[in-house]
Amino acid sequence: MLPVVAFLVINNWYAKNIVRDKVSETYQNTLNIFVSQTDRSLLEVDDYLKKLAVLDSDAGLLMSFPYGSDNYVLTKIRILNKLNRDIGFYKPIDTVFLFHESDIIFSTSGPYTSTQQVLKNNTARIVAMQKPGEVSQWMLWEDDLVPGRDFLVKVFQVTDGLYVGAIINIADLLDLLSIQWDHGDIGESAIYRRNGTQLAKSLANPNPKVPLNDMMLLSKPYQIIKNKVDGQKYMVIERSSKVADMTISIIIPESYMLQGLPYFQKAAYIMAFGFILVLVLYLLFIRQMIFNPLHQLIKGMKKLSLGILDVRLHTNETIEFVFLANTFNNMAQQIKLLKIGMYEEQIRAQRMELKQLQAQINPHFYMNSLNIIYNFAALKDYDSVKKMSLHLADYFRFIMRINQDSIRLEEELKHIESYIEIQKFRFPNKLYCSYDIPERLKSVTLPALSLQPFVENAIIHGFVNRKEPFFIQLTGCIVFDGGNRFVSIVVEDNGVGFPDDVLEQLNGDGVLPQAETSRLGILNVIQRLKLRYHGEADIAFDNMSASGGAAVRIRLPLQAMDSEAEHEEDDDVQSVGR
Repeated sequence: MLPVVAFLVINNWYAKNIVRDKVSETYQNTLNIFVSQTDRSLLEVDDYLKKLAVLDSDAGLLMSFPYGSDNYVLTKIRILNKLNRDIGFYKPIDTVFLFHESDIIFSTSGPYTSTQQVLKNNTARIVAMQKPGEVSQWMLWEDDLVPGRDFLVKVFQVTDGLYVGAIINIADLLDLLSIQWDHGDIGESAIYRRNGTQLAKSLANPNPKVPLNDMMLLSKPYQIIKNKVDGQKYMVIERSSKVADMTISIIIPESYMLQGLPYFQKAAYIMAFGFILVLVLYLLFIRQMIFNPLHQLIKGMKKLSLGILDVRLHTNETIEFVFLANTFNNMAQQIKLLKIGMYEEQIRAQRMELKQLQAQINPHFYMNSLNIIYNFAALKDYDSVKKMSLHLADYFRFIMRINQDSIRLEEELKHIESYIEIQKFRFPNKLYCSYDIPERLKSVTLPALSLQPFVENAIIHGFVNRKEPFFIQLTGCIVFDGGNRFVSIVVEDNGVGFPDDVLEQLNGDGVLPQAETSRLGILNVIQRLKLRYHGEADIAFDNMSASGGAAVRIRLPLQAMDSEAEHEEDDDVQSVGR
């Protein structure tokens, strides 16, 4: 059936194009004749205006007489009589006129008063557009007082300050065209600018059956357009004038051109549609019975290869696929049981390693804190003892809570504040810490003791000059990298900075000597973040300038942090993403 249907469709398409080509050829010839006659009429008017400007003695002498003198009035009457005589010989002309800044002499076949007003409103501007020494062209102009609004106008210079010109209404040309084309369902006509803007409507046919909107004219023998109002297709044939900036178009309904051909075309389309419908139903049956089970099997095997062990296949009525599905499901269940056992063992080992790493941070500065409390007690500074004891209690209360996997950034900052306050007792009026972290970031979760070790390291190694104030700044923001969101937290200080060898070891994943226990907390943080975020976390160490100042940039994946706190922090983290 495919060759038969293809032959019917191609045959109808070919027949339709042949009819279109022949009809367009016939109508194009007739339109060419009309446009050529119109151009000849415009050229005749050109010739008449040239003769009037060059050869007419009265027109040449008019400006030599004073305005309002007897000779001026007599000459004006003779010119007016000639214009009244000549306007009947040149049929396209609606108005012919002589213009200078003091007077307008004209003869018209239309309403005298409105024509006079049109000339007063527009002639000065039309003349102003005429450049000296250039051959005047027919210009398109518009005025609401002119029937149909649009008109053609051309002027010639007679003497200095005196111009002769003629006006031709576009509506009159369109009426001549409508006499030939606007007949029932045969077709209709229109005149456009060359840029596609429709000009005056025909006065003889003000309400065409086919609405002609502005359209882009094409350099083709014809074009097929579809009317949005009635849904019908129409053939548009165009021919541009060589004398004026206008294009004359005629439009013919396809229903008139093709007659009964569309019925055969519809029959071919119905046959093609019926065949396609049967084919689609057959393909749907094959898909349901064979392709879908195969697709499910392939999809299940891909998921299984990616480690998704919960995938199960649904069976259908085909015995072969029922056997394949049951076998696949049993195999996936056995693999899942084996992998769960191995995974649980890995998790237990990883958690033990994580707890050991966290435990190394807990007793970091016990002795210094106890010594400070002892010294305050010896000095009987009981207020300082109380404050120191409260901060120390907050500090160790936090330490005892780090068994939980994640904490809020706000809790980590409070722990840092407790640590800073304790250190301020050691370095009064010398130690300062500030924060520049948006409120919406404080609800983000992260592993406990991810920031405090860097603050502690800054004080231990950066605060060398005890006579100068030491400043620590924590800054946070959200950054985007390759479509992924990250939380970036920077810890900066104005201390001596990292030594070059230590900086190289830290950025190059080097191992510091175990004897440097003060930097053990930093290495523990790096190791914990690698375990927690599977290598997606990033920590960079740098010096702010050659004179000193250390900077630690911690970047944690926001998606991973969202998933860790999706039950209790979902709304806050989503607001951070926005």
